[in-house]
Amino acid sequence: MNLLRKSLSCIGFILIAATPALASQALTGQWLTDLQGETLADPQTSGLTWRNDELLSLGDQSAAPELRMKIFRINPATGRFVTAPIPITLSDAVRKSCFGDYLANSPDLEALTWDRLDAQTLITVTEDASRAQLSPVCARKFAQTNSTAYPTLLLKISTDAALTRAEITAVRPVQFPAEANVGNLPNDGIEGLAIDDHQNLYLGLEKNMAGLPAIFKTRLTADFWTRDNFVKVIDANLTLPELDDRGHPINDLDFMPSPVPGHPGYLIAAARNDDELWVFDLTNRVKPFVQPLQFYVSTDNSGLCPVYERVVQTALEGVAVHGQTLYLVNDPWKQHYPDNVQCEVNARHFLKMAPLLFQQPLDPRWFTLSRSQPQPALPGISGMAQMDTDRYLTVQDKKISNPGERLGVLQIYADKAPRFQPLTVSNWPEAQMSNDLESVCALPGRPNEFLIAESGSWQGEFGRLFHIQVLQTSYARVLASYPLPVTADNGPQQQGDQFEGLACAQKAANRYLLVLGERGGEQKRGSLVYGEFDIAAGQIQWSTARLTVLAPQPDHAEPYQRDIADLYLESNVLWASAVREAGPAGPFSSFIYQVALVDPQAAEPLQLIRESRIYWQIDGLKIEGLASPSPLLPGSSLAIGSEDEKLGGVWRSLFAPVGQRPQIPVQQPAESTQPAVTAPVKGQ
Repeated sequence: MNLLRKSLSCIGFILIAATPALASQALTGQWLTDLQGETLADPQTSGLTWRNDELLSLGDQSAAPELRMKIFRINPATGRFVTAPIPITLSDAVRKSCFGDYLANSPDLEALTWDRLDAQTLITVTEDASRAQLSPVCARKFAQTNSTAYPTLLLKISTDAALTRAEITAVRPVQFPAEANVGNLPNDGIEGLAIDDHQNLYLGLEKNMAGLPAIFKTRLTADFWTRDNFVKVIDANLTLPELDDRGHPINDLDFMPSPVPGHPGYLIAAARNDDELWVFDLTNRVKPFVQPLQFYVSTDNSGLCPVYERVVQTALEGVAVHGQTLYLVNDPWKQHYPDNVQCEVNARHFLKMAPLLFQQPLDPRWFTLSRSQPQPALPGISGMAQMDTDRYLTVQDKKISNPGERLGVLQIYADKAPRFQPLTVSNWPEAQMSNDLESVCALPGRPNEFLIAESGSWQGEFGRLFHIQVLQTSYARVLASYPLPVTADNGPQQQGDQFEGLACAQKAANRYLLVLGERGGEQKRGSLVYGEFDIAAGQIQWSTARLTVLAPQPDHAEPYQRDIADLYLESNVLWASAVREAGPAGPFSSFIYQVALVDPQAAEPLQLIRESRIYWQIDGLKIEGLASPSPLLPGSSLAIGSEDEKLGGVWRSLFAPVGQRPQIPVQQPAESTQPAVTAPVKGQ
């Protein structure tokens, strides 16, 4: 709190800057008042949240003694207290904890939010604890903060339904990532908290050792407050505005839902030193929207002063979103707040450190930054399924360390090149994005629902199949996730299962036959494994047996390479693509063949084709996507997409081979397997 502070105001807004993109909004504030209608004397309002038609705030360590450790209930229309400040007490368990002494002696409370699953749980955070010290035992247990010597503390405040009492009932110390370089800066810690629709808790840091703000996150799990170890937060991976080295702290956060179904929403941050709001799109597809602000307060209309006087030192430290309105409150900086004194009518309010409440409608421009733009270049296609006559859903094989979208929609035209648009997934399970998506299939009879699968597990993680729903051309959500039937884990020293094909066929209402294709390679043939997906029960039964495929080879003298790079089910014929590659820049070669006959109702639903032949050979492309042809392109037999590694991707439509059209083969089964199954695997 030793940096230059500024703030906000509101009732209406006008554009006053010359540049439209950076036009300031002028906000007019109203004084916060107590039950008697008097402005508040030095409450140091640090944090703001909406709960049950009220605004809630609290005072930090530097507030007037009688206003410390109190919750303020504020009427949002008038800025007046609803009740006297509510004392925040400590439970016996918290008093006896490692942090009891500090919390019992005017802790520096900063920021305030409420648990979206429990309206009677508020959450706050501590900042400056430089005067506190842990016992030797506790110091050993909580030494590795990667920040201040005394840990930052997340506090659970339990209230009654009427909010007549408030008690700190649980405490969790925070451990920051070492690479975040937070540093031992006791007075420049966490000052913002926000919770999104998926119970992700975001923490806004004033500044790190590089002098830059940061946003971290963790997940509010069901057992979050019962643990007594560190909360290990991670970087939220949100791009900051372009900043210089003059100090640009974040001093509060709140979550702003998106009006677009499936979009993960936004964070609004108060950039105190800049008189700005920063609006972060949680897809992190674009830089944050920067909204400059100017602040005013009315006078007495006596004619001796302007009708509104400018507030030049505001020190904004509270942000709350409710409905279509944004509320803001300041935390007067004692050293500079008197600099605002101009007219006598407001002089006493500035001198007593009285805060101001501002409000403004949400700006529609804040919601437009997430709209994904079509990309001129087509990324690699690792799997593809037709959505309708002119659109295909595609997946990308990005590893977990690579940011960005994993899905996309490919728009096909009869007279021009395809257009690709990324597809945002709003709720990856456990906030963990997919790792190496390699296949996708549409669920028959369920419009806009698909299954997408990772290639396999990596050192015990991943290896998931996701049931998703595409909500619009830009957004999707995960309905459930299931483990793949992994028999061999991948790792630095071992290549395990590599599933690169997936096909779906309906067995009955809400029941589907799933077929996975393991690619093979490195002297190993590819294979098929099948399972039954029961959507109503939320489980998949995978067969234990695998069928080794009999892929034709263009040159049998060469080693076997990736017999299955994708699968496509046409009627009862299962097609596969096989690929060869010399390296990440090629050369590539692909061939497409019929691998099996499929009967979803049979006890043995797959019959391998003994002597399949190559129907198409495509040199120069690594075909990892097979799908139904588009009727916009008459005469086409198959749609293909390539994953050409460093060279990107290509989408094409194929004609039938010269002089013939592939026929459905009639034959006896090539191999027979018993339909042994494992125990059902429930969705997550």
